Amino acid sequence: MLGTVLRAFRKTRGAVSVALLAVCGCCLAFPLPAAARQRDENIVSKHVRLLIPFERQWLGREAISELERCWEFVQGATGGRLPGRVLVVIEWDDAASTVDPERSIVTIGMNSPAAAADMKGFLLHRAARDLSRLALIGLSEGRASREENRFLLEGMSEMLARDFSGSVRRLGAAWAICYYLDRMSPLALKQISGRPEFSGDTHDLRTAAPGITFLTSCRDLYGRERLLKLFESLAKKSLDESLTAAFKASPNNLEAVWLKRLRAYRPADITIAGEDEAPVLERVAFVPESGKAGGSLEVRVFTRDGANDLLNGGIFVIDDTTGKVALGKEGRSGEGRYTQVALAIEPAREAGRYRLRLIAVDEGGNVRNWESFYSVVR
Repeated sequence: MLGTVLRAFRKTRGAVSVALLAVCGCCLAFPLPAAARQRDENIVSKHVRLLIPFERQWLGREAISELERCWEFVQGATGGRLPGRVLVVIEWDDAASTVDPERSIVTIGMNSPAAAADMKGFLLHRAARDLSRLALIGLSEGRASREENRFLLEGMSEMLARDFSGSVRRLGAAWAICYYLDRMSPLALKQISGRPEFSGDTHDLRTAAPGITFLTSCRDLYGRERLLKLFESLAKKSLDESLTAAFKASPNNLEAVWLKRLRAYRPADITIAGEDEAPVLERVAFVPESGKAGGSLEVRVFTRDGANDLLNGGIFVIDDTTGKVALGKEGRSGEGRYTQVALAIEPAREAGRYRLRLIAVDEGGNVRNWESFYSVVR
């Protein structure tokens, strides 16, 4: 019996080996993408297909119906400019989000502290914003993604995303951001058009703020449908020509109205979410403890943020004495993570105690005003 089995195996072994080699050859010739090997691609709605890590399937299944509703909203809001099928790729180890209009792919990076605080909410907001970007790029035949027009793309995408989620009030914080950016360096259309911080690959409220406030000003004067006319015009015209065609007003007049409204704005505390989600000031440290006239002082702002969506670029520091405004950047030490600003002290400064004002604006639209005091010695 055993001998018979062995003889049969010897006869078939060669055929089996050939078959296995053929299979391996096919795999080498047509390798599966790493994403396809490691992720579930079977979570599908009528217009959206998800590619998500297997261990996060539960999130995809919870979100797919709302992603379909998001597709329908954006499709209606942009005059039917979304592709009929969109692949949404979830990247767990990446923070970047991108759109690929040619292949109808939206990639959402989930490697963010804010995602850890509210996975589903983070995913849906990013998807709404990036589907809006995809549609607006289509509406403008790709020209909205040009560097000089991208501040409009960022602003309009964020506005549509907030429309979808019913959280338009969160956009009010964009006025606070622009108010302080304007004090740092006066804003103007030609200045923000193509400026790296408003036309790069970072997609956050600070990046979108100039576009949000400018487009809101235009919408309030001329109506929402004119905003879509602007993106349609970009397909064939320059930015200035498109503004004139869409709003029947010169770019200079549109800019003047926008800046007048912006400079009349008076920032105050805004609470959108509950107090447990808004940023809280823990302490302010100075290095060295006292500054010297003609020298500088490093300001370290330590905060606690329940929603984890306060970016370093969301804290402005204003020296009451000089009126100068500085934007914070990330710092780290043995004390942990903080926002840092270098504060220059003019040579003529008298010894004494001076006030700083700190304005924090998080991605959720909360605005907080704090104060701190520093010392100068001679």
